Amino acid sequence: MKIRTQLNILTALIIGGSGFAGYQAYDARRELDQFERAMNEAMETRSILLMIEELPYHDETFRRLQVERDRILEPERKKAFADAIRSYAARSPVELRRSIRKALKVESQYFLNNRGRKTEIESRFEKLILLSWGSLAIGLFWLLLTVHASIFTTVGRLSRRMMDFLVDRYSFQFSQPDANELGDLQRTFNALAQKVINTMDDLKRLDQAKSEFLSIASHELRTPMTSIKGSLSLLTSGVIGPLDVNALRLIKIAEGETDRLIRLINDLLDLAKIESGNLPLSLRWESWDEFCGKTLDGLTGLAMKANVRLEQMSLPAIEVNIDRDRLQQVITNLVSNAVKFSPQGGIVRVTVGRSTSGDLVVSVIDQGPGIAQEDRDLIFEKFRQGASASNPIVKGTGLGLAIAKALVSEHGGSIGVDSEIGKGSTFWFTLPQWREKALAEKKAA
Repeated sequence: MKIRTQLNILTALIIGGSGFAGYQAYDARRELDQFERAMNEAMETRSILLMIEELPYHDETFRRLQVERDRILEPERKKAFADAIRSYAARSPVELRRSIRKALKVESQYFLNNRGRKTEIESRFEKLILLSWGSLAIGLFWLLLTVHASIFTTVGRLSRRMMDFLVDRYSFQFSQPDANELGDLQRTFNALAQKVINTMDDLKRLDQAKSEFLSIASHELRTPMTSIKGSLSLLTSGVIGPLDVNALRLIKIAEGETDRLIRLINDLLDLAKIESGNLPLSLRWESWDEFCGKTLDGLTGLAMKANVRLEQMSLPAIEVNIDRDRLQQVITNLVSNAVKFSPQGGIVRVTVGRSTSGDLVVSVIDQGPGIAQEDRDLIFEKFRQGASASNPIVKGTGLGLAIAKALVSEHGGSIGVDSEIGKGSTFWFTLPQWREKALAEKKAA
């Protein structure tokens, strides 16, 4: 049954049940008012009867008594009161006392009858009130149970499945939806979820095929490119004799482009290994000053060519647990990018410090043009590059920062950039596994 139909039926039952009980209570209240008025009238009539015997005869009093007689509707009361009036008009004290006692007796009986009926109606009125409120409470409780079972439980179950999708868990089994509005929503979600799962499977297969293609293509391309590079190097060295100036310039251009293509092939191979999980790290403890110094020494030629000075600012006696070759690849990429975008005469600094969480933070600071806010996250994606500088010493492949991010993640750290247009950039990454050398030596001893 549809949820809307269930709620409509429940609402109708609640309103009907409580409304009927309420109407009965209202009718009982009206009867109570009637009996209350009858009892008050009886009391007033008794008061008048008690005063008649003490009053001297007067025509005006007689007319008022007749008006009071006409107000009485019950035949027995009316007759008894009329007898008392006639006795009053006859001016017979004995007859008057006798008729007054009789009328008082009738009024007392009338009062007692109405009081008994009033008590019965009051009891019925209280029961009807309890029935009205009880039926309303039971109906609302039933309504809440229906809403909870039909809506909240289903919505909660659907919400948990959506949360599974949010955290990339697609392994739950779809249940049979109910035949109501939320069931229609669940069926729509199930269809969408199944489509997402199928799409994810297709994407995984495509990604695996892409990685295999990149790995095979890179392997197949690296060997001939190495041969081409060697042949061009032999030509420029003059092995086959002196070359024309224009021919030598063209060969050097081809040699430079071959170097760039070899770097691209190596980057693709690294990326394919990282994505496939086939890039195990060989971790060992290294002195940071020694490691960073040797890495920067390897970049001195590039910095001199760009007229940029490299500076190393470090903490004393720090050791890090790293894969030397892979982390050297990260620093080389960050420093070469900093040199590439630095103005002539600029300085690139490599610093190290501690974060608030206790990790070691390595920063590469340049004096380049800076990076726009909208580009800061994109540059760590594959085949993404920032705007070219006026000093493009090294042509990029668009894979360096993506590989650096992956390698830092393999070390358990994170990577990012802080930058402001016109004020340079600071690329940083964290290393959670580090120690002070003196403390390590003390433990070893």
